[in-house]
Amino acid sequence: MQLNTPQVQTLQARTLKTAKIKITTKCNRSCDFCIFAEGGQGVNMPLETFRTVLDKLAQLPFQQLHINGGEPTVHRDFAELSRLAHERFPDRVRVLGTNAITLARNTRLLEASLAHYDQVLIGSDDEHENYDEVAAVVPTLRAAGRTVVVNSVLEATDPKHLARLADLCEENGAIHVTNNVHHIDVGQPKNVLGGLCDRYLDQHLMIEVDGDCYRCFNAMAKYDSEFSLWDADFAEKVFAPRAQHYKFCLKCHEYRDSGEPVLPARLSPAL
Repeated sequence: MQLNTPQVQTLQARTLKTAKIKITTKCNRSCDFCIFAEGGQGVNMPLETFRTVLDKLAQLPFQQLHINGGEPTVHRDFAELSRLAHERFPDRVRVLGTNAITLARNTRLLEASLAHYDQVLIGSDDEHENYDEVAAVVPTLRAAGRTVVVNSVLEATDPKHLARLADLCEENGAIHVTNNVHHIDVGQPKNVLGGLCDRYLDQHLMIEVDGDCYRCFNAMAKYDSEFSLWDADFAEKVFAPRAQHYKFCLKCHEYRDSGEPVLPARLSPAL
């Protein structure tokens, strides 16, 4: 029996909005609010593991491939990893998440970024102390036609620096956005958790250095990992139903009640 209702068509067509690969937990900064990096004590994803990640992602429908960390440009194989991702997924939007410090200081890595990424997302605030580097890199990226988004954490950015970044972005045709420190408790009241957060319904996937997987970018704690890259049924688990909130949902600034009690499974074309 073949069903063709609008609901079934929607579920059949579901794709990952974003597949994000965390290639390193190393970083050239140690921001207090960051849950994604371990400063100079972090680890790099091995090149062969990265190849496996690409193989696994080839099993999935997704729109954007994000490479981040940590600070991805400090990975010793950053240029090669970027080339491999570009060659494997030339038709997907490739996005680099960076603080731009290395890009401002290393021409080879800047050139690799220009060659292999369509968009560059830059974190800039008082913790990063990278205002000069961002000012140096943004015009170059924009001149090459890359989409640039500069993101500032409100709790960690002086208003005068916010104004400086806003002016920089306006002058160069970049985008400046601000956000809160997501799930970290900064005194905000607890969320009233109803349905699953609508971020689940967007179907994001974060793959950590060791292969642990999360379907929300903010839920980076080992006890919240739902499955692993190394699972034989990895592709099925990416679209498996989910009916529980993550631990961090209680304090996350980005929690928005979707009204859905369960994340639906992706249905196969033939039912």
